[in-house]
Amino acid sequence: MKRKIKQLYTSITQFFQRKGLQFTLLSTFTVVSIVAILIVTVGYTRQFSLKMEETTRKNNVDLLAQVNLNLDDYVHRLMGVSNTAYYKILKDADIVKNKTEVDRELSLLYSANESIVSTIAIFSSDGQLITSSPANQLREGANATEESWFKQANEQIENVHFSKPYVDNLFLTPNNTYHWVVSLSRSIQIINNGEVERGVLLVNMNFSGIEKISTNVNFGEGGYIYLMTQDGQLLYHPRQQLIYSGLMLENTHNASKYAEGSHLETFQNENRIVTLKTMGYTGWKIIGVTPIDQMQSGLFDNQLLLWSIALMVSLLLFSVNAVISAKITNPLRQLEEAVFRMEQDLTDIDIPIEGTYEIQHLSKTLATMAQTMQRLMKDIVKQQEQLRKKEMTALQQQINPHFLYNTLDSTIWMIESGRLEGAITMITSLARLFRISLSKGSNIISLKDEIAHVQSYLQIQEIRYRNKFEYSITVDPSIEDAATIKLIVQPLVENAIYHGMDYMYEEGEIQIRAYRFEEDIYIDIEDNGPGMTEEQITTLRQKKQVTTRKKGSGIGFSNVEERIQLFYGKAYGLEVYSEPDEGTLIRIRIPFQPLSEEDFDEGID
Repeated sequence: MKRKIKQLYTSITQFFQRKGLQFTLLSTFTVVSIVAILIVTVGYTRQFSLKMEETTRKNNVDLLAQVNLNLDDYVHRLMGVSNTAYYKILKDADIVKNKTEVDRELSLLYSANESIVSTIAIFSSDGQLITSSPANQLREGANATEESWFKQANEQIENVHFSKPYVDNLFLTPNNTYHWVVSLSRSIQIINNGEVERGVLLVNMNFSGIEKISTNVNFGEGGYIYLMTQDGQLLYHPRQQLIYSGLMLENTHNASKYAEGSHLETFQNENRIVTLKTMGYTGWKIIGVTPIDQMQSGLFDNQLLLWSIALMVSLLLFSVNAVISAKITNPLRQLEEAVFRMEQDLTDIDIPIEGTYEIQHLSKTLATMAQTMQRLMKDIVKQQEQLRKKEMTALQQQINPHFLYNTLDSTIWMIESGRLEGAITMITSLARLFRISLSKGSNIISLKDEIAHVQSYLQIQEIRYRNKFEYSITVDPSIEDAATIKLIVQPLVENAIYHGMDYMYEEGEIQIRAYRFEEDIYIDIEDNGPGMTEEQITTLRQKKQVTTRKKGSGIGFSNVEERIQLFYGKAYGLEVYSEPDEGTLIRIRIPFQPLSEEDFDEGID
């Protein structure tokens, strides 16, 4: 995954690297703006949807609480009808002797509560209809004792019982039309011709009342309310007939297990908010259902408006980005053209100072830099001229006639005295000395060649001085191929011989050590000569020639240090450590730089 992200990032970076700055700024700002707008729009839409869902759930709870109050009032009114019928009409009246009075009072009670009651009837313990209001007759073949409400009343005579909804076909009706009812039944004592016996009081609830209470509540588009009994039986549903006929399903099984409050559920691939409230007296469960998809369909207009605003803002930002990117890139483009002209001709430094503060600052900096470059180029030319003069001086001193004469004179003397091997060594060393000094005109050679050069010089001087001194050379093999300017060791060794070994009565010693420390190369030239005083060292550091005898090349300390600093900078050069009668150590410090192919090709042939 990380690799794919890295590849995608690389591809995007390479794509923009091939494009101009204006395109990059415009596209980047536009994409970032659009992404930000999308995030805000989607986040706002999501937040609005969640807020609407939260509000809907709260409203549903409040609506069900109101429905519960209405249904509770409805049930209590029904209970009031039952209590009035029993305690005020039937309890002390003989239903046979006072039948006319009983019928009249029941009729008045029915008329007063016709909106909630469809039937008030009294049955004997064997299921015979004693009286009813409105006046009804049992349907032929009907048996009240088989009805569930009748059985419940006789089985639990102390309680009032509510039946589950059913189609009432017990009584004869005009056109044989039957309606859904919920029955409230109770066991009562009746007086029949002076005899007290048990009977059943039936009050059928007008189902349309429940339907009216349930449908008058706005549960949103596609939302509805249904009721269940305490044991999970469906009591009322706006599509009850379809459910009973098996043409529709309702999630009553899960709903019966829900606690009071609001819940989210998925039923038949539909996300719904289900809100539940339990009625206190009857234990009925009031369930409100709101389909989330249909609820959110009302958000379409708001979302359309929001996305329209987002589109207009995106277009506006694109236009603003185009103007801003042009304001930024046009001065940069002019600056680029000015830099291009500078590349062609450094004397053309007409740089426009335009654009934002940063671009103006950059333009001023470039103008200053160009002027500095002009000055530095002049300084470099001057330094190169000085360096070439110093190199020429060093090279001329390498071919010093006095040194050449002495060497050739010593060679002739050795040949005449029969010391041919020594003569061959001197001639070979002299040839190698000049070959490395010339080095095909290159100023850069390898450290290995520089050491070979000084070794050739020491071999010549060792023979000339008839072994008056010994020398040792130690070089770290890891720096043999490092680059160095030529002729920086031999002049210092020459000074060590002429200003050190010449004044010694005992055997002299010269040690040369080349090593690397961190990122620099150090070359130590140490002798056991008479050393120098602080005054002599100070004079030497001030680049004044220290001489006691006019021998040698005369290149000396000053030439070497000036060439090192001209080539490598002031941070590099020579260090002197010396005390009288304690010898002298001169340390060369140059940066470690591998010898390049170009230097190698231009080096010693």
